[in-house]
Amino acid sequence: MIEIRKVIQAHLKSIHPRVFFMKATETVQYPYIVYEINITYIEDDQQMITLDVDGWDNNGDTAPLELLMDSISKTLNKKIIINDYLAMFINLDRKFPLADPDPQINRRKYIFTGRLYERDIPKTIKFSKGSDT
Repeated sequence: MIEIRKVIQAHLKSIHPRVFFMKATETVQYPYIVYEINITYIEDDQQMITLDVDGWDNNGDTAPLELLMDSISKTLNKKIIINDYLAMFINLDRKFPLADPDPQINRRKYIFTGRLYERDIPKTIKFSKGSDT
C-alpha cells in the first residue's frame, strides 16, 4: 500500500499542496484534500482499487472547491499509472456533495475505481563474506 499511496499523493500534490491520507491535521488551512484507498482482492492477481477523494473548504462560495475538485477529476480520471511496483488504471465513478455538521464547511467527494496490479520485485539477497551461496 505504501507505493500506491506515494503515487496517489504525488498526483494530488501536483494539484494542491495540502493533501492528507485518511485524516487532516487539526490546524490545517482550508481548502485541503483528504483521500482514502481501499483494495479488494478479486482472484489470482486481480485487485480492484477504490480511491475516495474528499475536498474541504470553509469559503462561503463553493466555486473554488468545485474548481479544485474538477482539477482532481481531470488529472485522475482515466489515468493509467505504471511504475516499477504497480500498474493502476482508474476512472471517476461518482461525485457528490457531503453535508458537514458545521454549516461553515463545504465538502465534495469524488470516488474513483479501477484495477490494480502490484508487481513482485525480488528482494536483493546479501551474502556474508566467504559464503558460497
